[in-house]
Amino acid sequence: MDKFLITARKLEPVKYTFYTVVTGLVLLLIWPWNYFPLPLHFIFLGLLSGAVFSLAIYVFFRALAQGEVSRVVPFVFGLVPVFDILISVVTGRDILRLNEVAAMFLLIPGALLVSHQKSGGWGKHAALKTLAAFLMSCNYALWQYAAQKGPVLNNLMWNRLGAALVLFVLLAIPAFRQKVFAVENIKNKAGTSVMFLFKQVLGGLNFVFLSFLLVLGKISVINGLQGFRYIFLLLFSLFLSKKRRHMIAEDDGSRTFTQKSFGIILIFIGTILLFV
Repeated sequence: MDKFLITARKLEPVKYTFYTVVTGLVLLLIWPWNYFPLPLHFIFLGLLSGAVFSLAIYVFFRALAQGEVSRVVPFVFGLVPVFDILISVVTGRDILRLNEVAAMFLLIPGALLVSHQKSGGWGKHAALKTLAAFLMSCNYALWQYAAQKGPVLNNLMWNRLGAALVLFVLLAIPAFRQKVFAVENIKNKAGTSVMFLFKQVLGGLNFVFLSFLLVLGKISVINGLQGFRYIFLLLFSLFLSKKRRHMIAEDDGSRTFTQKSFGIILIFIGTILLFV
């Protein structure tokens, strides 16, 4: 849905990031019922995790605008568990296990295989996607650490607030402000608005669910759960590309499909190894 809104409906990634984050502030309406006073360093970590999240999704939307959804999403979220493992080891919160090493040896080649294209800009685009994966992993690590004290939803509120505050601060930059408030010729504005709001509702529910999971389990395993959706994503994007090409345009050649399939299989097996 993000891919369709950014490309088919021609929404600029900066503007799309801003309104995605700002409309997410509606979650703050439930804060009076779960507010809990926290030490300042936990508040700072919560705000910082939100700020990193805003940067992460902007980079992700940039990558999504420039590439195929069936290449970008598996690459980014296939590498997120790899960075989760590395950050946990570097920060001393976990030790590197044999199954995690084996998983990385499958996740990394799988991500590269699913995204590789014979084009001059592939390396630059791969670097952009890698940065998105790293920033998302940093967000999860900071968020989980900040959530060690107080109610789960209370920590989610600080995260959402931090995500929005950094964007409001950036409005002081004229170039950023111009992109956010620029009037664009958006196709079917009413339908686009409904689709965007529907996506925001699903995203809000996902964040509430994820905030509980982050407190209960290992980040790499939680993020690895997303690996199970890539098979459906590949088939669904292929279907839309053939039947609704005005929504999502993908390279649907047999050779490309085989390459993506092998890459997703490696990511899928690597994900399973994280649960061993």
